[in-house]
Amino acid sequence: MPDPGLMFIFVTVITLTTGTVFIMWLGEQITSRGIANGISLIIFAGIVARIPGALTKTFRLLSTGELTIFVLIIVAALMLGVLAFICFMETSQRRIPIQYAKRMMGRKMYGGQTTHLPLRVNTAGVIPPIFASSILMFPATIANFSQVEWLQDFSAYFRPGSLAYTLVYIGLIIFFCYFYTAIIFDPKDIAENLKKQGGFIPGIRPGNTTKVYIDRVLSRITFWGALYVAAICVLPMLLINKLNVPFYFGGTALLIVVGVAIDTMSKVQSYLISHQYEGLMQKSRLKGRL
Repeated sequence: MPDPGLMFIFVTVITLTTGTVFIMWLGEQITSRGIANGISLIIFAGIVARIPGALTKTFRLLSTGELTIFVLIIVAALMLGVLAFICFMETSQRRIPIQYAKRMMGRKMYGGQTTHLPLRVNTAGVIPPIFASSILMFPATIANFSQVEWLQDFSAYFRPGSLAYTLVYIGLIIFFCYFYTAIIFDPKDIAENLKKQGGFIPGIRPGNTTKVYIDRVLSRITFWGALYVAAICVLPMLLINKLNVPFYFGGTALLIVVGVAIDTMSKVQSYLISHQYEGLMQKSRLKGRL
């Protein structure tokens, strides 16, 4: 719009707000009547819907000679390797063994089981790159509303793809991985709950020592998880700038697609197992009645 008025701004705000509310309502309906998270599935569908256009553009560049078959083979092999690596990392976890002490209650003996405490390598998920990209977009957004020379130079210095942008982006991702993991996972609560339930880590004293041990293990695996997320998010810049790939592969979109697919598959499998178990229980009840 060359000269948007107040009515245009008002209609745009109302349209975007209404569309957002409708998408949220639709996602809640899918969640309540389906298997996986509705909002995640909608985002998943929006990302996957762009794949045919990217393939068409790739074959067009291949036919015109702008993209060689050798580069295409390298990119395809790299894509398969990255997908396999993401699936491996998203399902990777450190299992800390937990032993429960035996307790005598009345005439029965309780406890004595051995289980484990799973710590995911990527506990923070896709939140760190979203926060990091939002912060790095702030200087460019301010520069669009101002004509100050130093602000324009600062925004150009941190343009996507530059060395400064990449280094700050990686640093912010690592920081938010630790920050978000510390928010959603508290080793102190885990240690206290284990102590109350009579559980302990073999070789580690209950209480504060358990808390320190869990925090140390979580910090170590979070470091590798942060490097993994940073590498996946920087991958699209390298593919576009170095190999001239005509589509955006990697980043937050790829993490969301793989994460939603894995989560949906696990929920479908658990649903099928529970449904099969219910069928067996109904058959056993019918035989008992007969």
